[in-house]
Order: sequence, then structure tokens, then C-alpha cells
Amino acid sequence: MKVGVIGPTDLKTLAVNLGQSEDWVRERINLLGKMIAEAGHELWVNPDGGVLAVVANAYKAHGGSRLVMLVPMAADPWPNDHARIHAQIADEVRKLPSWFHANYAVVSEVDICICAGRSVGTFSELAYARWDEKFKTGVLQKLFAVRELLLESKLPDEYSQKFGTRLHYVDTVEGLSFKKE
Repeated sequence: MKVGVIGPTDLKTLAVNLGQSEDWVRERINLLGKMIAEAGHELWVNPDGGVLAVVANAYKAHGGSRLVMLVPMAADPWPNDHARIHAQIADEVRKLPSWFHANYAVVSEVDICICAGRSVGTFSELAYARWDEKFKTGVLQKLFAVRELLLESKLPDEYSQKFGTRLHYVDTVEGLSFKKE
């Protein structure tokens, strides 16, 4: 199963917004990477810092066998030099034209996607998933949102209304249930 993870690239801001320590946030994201690895699933992420780097490193540290990094080839409209550093641990590097394509792929080419925190970037990825929902494109079957990692323990109401039965809330990372492959 292909599992995408989206979340903030700034752990410090995420921790402050949640009223938690940065270490607590790292522990929760590490557990997420471990659970995906132990279930034998593929992990798909964009090559960036914060949640994405922590989950990718934890996945590999716990024996994850297929880490797919979605790498934007053009530094347009945003820089991409930092992406190469994060992509070094990938089992597969998917070269995509831009950050737009990378952000789209992480929610449209996976079976399930896990939202591990709110941020402006995360909202853009959720918007792409929403358009796939509306126009019946992409292969995303379920979107999980982890309440303990979300400001106000939820996504904005517009997402809940538009995703309908594809959106599933879990209270904690442990609430995610992965069938072993």
C-alpha cells in the first residue's frame, strides 16, 4: 500500500501551536514512521524538513523498504536545493517538474494519506486532494487526520464537508491501524 504523509516543515511552530514540546512532536512523528515501516507499506513524502524529514528517517530506521521521495526538478517558483539533501535516503526518487507537481503527487498517487499537522503547505496539498475528489481523479481512497497533531484537533470545516466519508479522524498516532503486507 502507498501511504503519503503531509505535514508542516516547521516543527517548532507546530509544537508551539499544539502547546507541546518539539521533542513530543518528534516522538509522535517517529512513531508514525515506525508504524508505516513495520506494516510493510511504501512511504511517499516530499523531500523537505519538519514532519516530512522526521517521518522519512524514522521509516528507514525501522526497516522501511520503499521510501519514495517526490522531488521537484525546477526551482520554480520556490527553491529546491534543500530537497536533494533530504532525498538522499530515498529508495526511489520520482523526478517531477515542480513543487506543484510534488505536492499534488503526495495526495493523488497514494492509496491513503495521513495529515500529521496543519500548515499553509499542508492546506495546499489538501486542496489538491479536494479537487481530485470533485473531479474523480487520483487514486486516494482515504485521508486520515491525526487529532493530536492538529491545531484545534481538526481540519477546517470546509475540508470535513467536502471530503465526506474519505476523511477519517483518529485521536492519536496509535489510532492508525495498518494491515501488515
